[in-house]
Amino acid sequence: MLFKKLILENIRSYENLEIEFPKGSVLLAGNVGSGKTSILLGLQFALFGLQPGQRGSSILRHGTDNAYACLKIDINGEIVTLERTIKRSKNGSITQDLNVLTTINNREELSTSEMKEKVIKLLNYPKEFAKKSNLLYKFTVYTPQEEMKAIIQEKPEIRLDTLRHIFGIDLYKRIKDNSQIFLQKIKEAIKIKEVLVSELNLLREKFTLENENKITLAREINNLKIEYQELDGKKDKLENELKSAQEVIDKKREIDSEIIKLEMLLQGKQDLEIRMKKEILLMQRQTSEIIDFSEEKLGAVINLYEKHKEILDGKNSLFLKLNSQISVLNSKKEDPEKLREQIMSLENCPTCKQVVCQEHKDKISKRTQFAIEEINRELEEKLIQKQMLLKDIEKEKELICGYEIDKNNLQQEKIKFGHQKEIKTKIQSDAFVLDRTTNEIVQLLEQIEEQKSKSAMFNQSQEIFNNTKKKFQNINEIIRVKEITLATKEKEIELRKKRLEELSFDIKNKEKIREEINFLKGLQNWIQNNFITMINITEKKVMTQLRNEFSIIFTEWFSMLASDSLSVRLDEDFTPIITNQDYEIDYDFLSGGERTATALAYRLSLNQVLNSRSQIKTKDIVILDEPTDGFAAEQIDKMRDIFEQLNAEQTILVSHEEKMEGFVDHVIRVKKDGVSVIS
Repeated sequence: MLFKKLILENIRSYENLEIEFPKGSVLLAGNVGSGKTSILLGLQFALFGLQPGQRGSSILRHGTDNAYACLKIDINGEIVTLERTIKRSKNGSITQDLNVLTTINNREELSTSEMKEKVIKLLNYPKEFAKKSNLLYKFTVYTPQEEMKAIIQEKPEIRLDTLRHIFGIDLYKRIKDNSQIFLQKIKEAIKIKEVLVSELNLLREKFTLENENKITLAREINNLKIEYQELDGKKDKLENELKSAQEVIDKKREIDSEIIKLEMLLQGKQDLEIRMKKEILLMQRQTSEIIDFSEEKLGAVINLYEKHKEILDGKNSLFLKLNSQISVLNSKKEDPEKLREQIMSLENCPTCKQVVCQEHKDKISKRTQFAIEEINRELEEKLIQKQMLLKDIEKEKELICGYEIDKNNLQQEKIKFGHQKEIKTKIQSDAFVLDRTTNEIVQLLEQIEEQKSKSAMFNQSQEIFNNTKKKFQNINEIIRVKEITLATKEKEIELRKKRLEELSFDIKNKEKIREEINFLKGLQNWIQNNFITMINITEKKVMTQLRNEFSIIFTEWFSMLASDSLSVRLDEDFTPIITNQDYEIDYDFLSGGERTATALAYRLSLNQVLNSRSQIKTKDIVILDEPTDGFAAEQIDKMRDIFEQLNAEQTILVSHEEKMEGFVDHVIRVKKDGVSVIS
């Protein structure tokens, strides 16, 4: 992977920045505080967003509410663009906002966590780093020099845990911790299971006793069943006798029920006969009035009504027309009067400007007076016609009103006439139904007498039934007692069978638990004596191999950076042991340049070992932030050899040392005057 271009807006000391990163070594040169490190932090933010524990205020430029970072990277020849924004909310909190990942064929807007997972996958980092701080990037690409010094001075156990995590071998420690937890769970399970199997012998004794009781109970049930079968035969015989008696009683009940039905039907017919006689009498009274109705007369009245209505509509139209003509004549009469008034008031002609004489005015006045009189005569004729037309309209209205009253009266008589006709038809129909009902009443009386004669033949059947029923109930009671006893015994034997099954089940379970105890004890012994020992040996072997590799590389880098009088090695805890001839020197007593050299050698060694053991995409990039802090002139000169040995496709260096400009392929100058800019 290679960095191609970085765009920053309102990130730390930058308002707007667009910087391209070429292949080879690149120096970000500038004074202390000019904004060089801000570019590195911008790269990290564009890649991974805000880190766990990192405040948004450490990225967002002071006094602004929104920031934007865009990074273009080259992964195996494909350009991938990462875009991120952060914003300040109304309550002052600063959070990540937009996350966009763009490839050649796709643009995705993602959540912060989704974006991180995608980047981890693109960089081929292990998935576990998606939910942690990016230690791989930190120790293989970009580590601030002070943080590397801090890990050297860290407590040995903390440093070891960090290195285990970086190299992905902390799983051995997790395996051992989990094994101890698992062993404790096994011990607890063994104790619980031993308590559960403590009653196994007692359960076996209970099983034997319950089985003997079950055999005795089975014999008693067999004897009861024989007695029950004998009683059941007697019960069947009485049941047949009772059934025959019941059939006779049922026959009598059917006859009695039929009599009741016939009597109810008779009562209904008699009620119907009385009601119909009353209704026929009432309808005969309603038809006694004679109604004289003629359909022809109604038709003639309707025709006259419609004819005069049309005449009225015509006269109304003529009336509206006369009104319109009168309005027009009144309007015409106004025009000559206005003309006469205008002429009489003129002194000079508006056209020729000559004086208008009185003779001319009188002549025009007479002419207009003739026109007005002509209009008045015509208007008077129209008014007379209007009055005559009004009288005709009133006369037509009176005629229409009279015809409408006649029409309504005739229509009411038509309704009454039709209703009376319907009543006469119903009287004929009801008279027929009445005759038929009277005949049915006679037939029902005959049927009732016949059924009563049949019912009298079965009067002794109830007494026979009662005696048989009493015998049946007595033997049924004896059988019921036997059934209860038998059911009780059978229930008891079922309970004993169930109890035997439960005891058998418990015995099998406890025997199975005993087998499980033996298995768990064997597993406990194997984990304690074999598995954990194997893990310890494997971890020690891996750590020894890693330490040897790390120590060799660390010694090489240290020898290039430090003076020849100093030598270095790593102890069991990966702590650098620095010696001057035969004397060990504590890290805190080294000079500033020597401490920086030690930290830089440790950092480069860590980078080289990690990259050699993985296929991560960032293995071709190295970022060094002020790697020569405290270096003497001869140590700075050695940096040329360091860059040659790095063998990285892209090295980004931050330094304010002017001498470093001669060691790199490209120089980008950074300066700050209120805001940081590059040139």
